[in-house]
Amino acid sequence: MSRPKDEHALRRLAAEIRVESEMVERVVSDIGQGAALAGRRGLSFLEIRGLADLLHDFYTGIEKVFRRIAPELNGGLPEGDAWHRQLLDNMAMEIPTVRPAVISKTTAASLDEFLRFRHLFRNVYGFELDGERVVRLCAQVPAAWATVREEFRAFLGFLEQLAEGIR
Repeated sequence: MSRPKDEHALRRLAAEIRVESEMVERVVSDIGQGAALAGRRGLSFLEIRGLADLLHDFYTGIEKVFRRIAPELNGGLPEGDAWHRQLLDNMAMEIPTVRPAVISKTTAASLDEFLRFRHLFRNVYGFELDGERVVRLCAQVPAAWATVREEFRAFLGFLEQLAEGIR
């Protein structure tokens, strides 16, 4: 696996991670509003469906960051039927002389349930969704995102140092 030799590519990657993180931040805010409704009253089928869609967006946004890192610092995206799982696992792995882990193994484990939910959401009808699971996952989002956001910030620091070293 080769490291990018282009300072601009690294700075672009860092900018893309920041932009995607801002988008996920908005999704997290929307989930918080929906979760507040769930705390005050029961949710309708359409509200559960909407929150499920936001949970899908939450994980997909995080995965978009992983998908940008993989070609630049992992040698490419994983292939095969389980590539989403492999990508998550790869991001929790340090690649010596290339990059540190993007997220911790603990964070990867917490994101695993969101990955599984994303797969479920894409493969069932909305009326098959478990409302209690949706509400429970929504309650987990703020803590999960706080950790991911901090780990992304640390990784951005690594990218900045790497770009400076190329200069």
